[in-house]
Amino acid sequence: MCLLWRVYIKPQELILQRIDCHCSVTEGKNKREMAGKKKEIQLQTIISNQNEWDEMLLTKGIVVIDVYQAWCGPCKPALNLFRKLRNDFSEDNVLHFAVAEADSIETLKPFRRSCEPVFLFSVHGKILALVKGVNAPLITKTVIELVQEEREIAAGVKERAEVEELVFQEGSSEESAEEGVEEEEVLTYSVGIIKPDDVLSGRVEEIKKKIKDAGFDIKAAEERMLTEEQIRVFYARNKEEPDFDAFVQFMMSGPCHVLIITKKEATDAIPQWKELHQTSESGEPEEPVKLPGLTETESLVNLCDVQDSVEDASRQLAFFFPNFHINKVEQQVERTLAIIRPSLLKERRDSIMQRIKNDGFQIAMQKEIILSEEQVRTFYKEHVDQDYFPALLEQMTSGPTLVLALTRENAVSHWRGLLGPKTLEEAKENPESLRAQYAIENVPINQLHGSSTPSEAQKELEFFFPKEQTFALIKPDAAKTHKDEIMKKVKEAGFSISKVKEQALTREMAEQFYKDHKGKPFFEQLVNCMTQGPSVIMVLSKENAVEEWRQLMGPTDPEEAKKTCPESIRAQFAHDILSNAVHGSSNTEHALRSIQLVFGELDAD
Repeated sequence: MCLLWRVYIKPQELILQRIDCHCSVTEGKNKREMAGKKKEIQLQTIISNQNEWDEMLLTKGIVVIDVYQAWCGPCKPALNLFRKLRNDFSEDNVLHFAVAEADSIETLKPFRRSCEPVFLFSVHGKILALVKGVNAPLITKTVIELVQEEREIAAGVKERAEVEELVFQEGSSEESAEEGVEEEEVLTYSVGIIKPDDVLSGRVEEIKKKIKDAGFDIKAAEERMLTEEQIRVFYARNKEEPDFDAFVQFMMSGPCHVLIITKKEATDAIPQWKELHQTSESGEPEEPVKLPGLTETESLVNLCDVQDSVEDASRQLAFFFPNFHINKVEQQVERTLAIIRPSLLKERRDSIMQRIKNDGFQIAMQKEIILSEEQVRTFYKEHVDQDYFPALLEQMTSGPTLVLALTRENAVSHWRGLLGPKTLEEAKENPESLRAQYAIENVPINQLHGSSTPSEAQKELEFFFPKEQTFALIKPDAAKTHKDEIMKKVKEAGFSISKVKEQALTREMAEQFYKDHKGKPFFEQLVNCMTQGPSVIMVLSKENAVEEWRQLMGPTDPEEAKKTCPESIRAQFAHDILSNAVHGSSNTEHALRSIQLVFGELDAD
């Protein structure tokens, strides 16, 4: 069954999201919780008055400050993001986090009574950036840029520039909170749960189709194993029912499917669901309303349970989808893992690759690999005890497998939706699904894999595309004239710079880098070019970093680069084949040796 809640989002009602993302049941409870968890909250420094704010401004480095009001408390959905950022930049020791109560700090007066989360970024005592809303991509981007700048300043690559501090104007926060929200476009959001029995019986796609046939849009869908705490919070309204404990155990018995469903109010949003819980004058429930796409014996009331409380609807939305922007629906570009198994890859490679592109996916990375039995058992460890695993193992080790990192808006749910049911029997009942269309005769295993959730996608991508480090160098001539442009291209390509320094290479170092060319006619000239002035030397980190950096550099000969890779660094900034702007390692072993040679140690990233 599918359980749904309604929430109307209008400019004047934006405060509801802020309340439900942040607040405890009462202000007193919230303060008691914060007081009781002071020892636990090592991540964020608590700033509760003007003196503590002034002390915070003495902090060296970057401080990300969650500005909150006493009536709602700090932004809990942002904590996981902050923990990840702290882990990602732990070696730099420049990134800190704090929570600041606007009501008791004079500097933050403009943010009082704000209905929107606000995050400030202090760099060596100056507030240089501001992000409104729990906008994880923008917060991450801001932190990465600030940390990278601090790295370059510490390495002597650039000097600290004089910048103007942000000036807060009273009332500006609430005014901006309403910017970009169209008065005439009021959206109705619902959070739905498809229960374990329907998930296990393969009814997810059927139920989603019925919802869509009724004229609604599914903005997000994730399969999850709910914890006992999640279930008890979500169904708190039912906790007094005599069989509630048994219901909780049932909900924990298998995976659920959680949805965000929406429709514009201008198109008469969800009138049927509202009517489902209306009763007649006698107090008896009226006959359930039928929806398009449902049989005579099946109505939406059999699939969905409606809750009319706006507060509960907003709370559940924040509870299950904390990064979903309900003031402005923006699908986030994300990555997912796709696997084309050996039989399909051999027989219909071009067809499935074209279909992937036709469905709006970009292929960010790909790898063709013959998997070992150990790799298959590790990747599919949760399936090892299943009856079908021997067939899966045989199929996955029978030949080359193509592994893809796909990107697009809502990539995970979109790819899973295209794939259809996991078993071929169920897939064939849904002939539009890719698993049905690309089934291979006499092969009992479906031929396509997709990540089930964004977190699973990240784990699976790391399995096949582990983060690598490579050695990169901007040569003296290019470092003198094009350093900033090249550094910008490095950042835009998604590399993180783990280490960087600017120094002139010794002759011994240059000879070591190019020892494979020793004895060639151009060797002496090449060494002379490399030692004629300071180079910018970097350790770059990214999935598939060695190959990605070599692609970004382009062919060794700049003239060839201009013809075949006009966007590459060498095509844009190189002078000739010797002074060709940049250098990079040819493989991971070479990269590790070069990093040790220059930096004296391996980076732990």
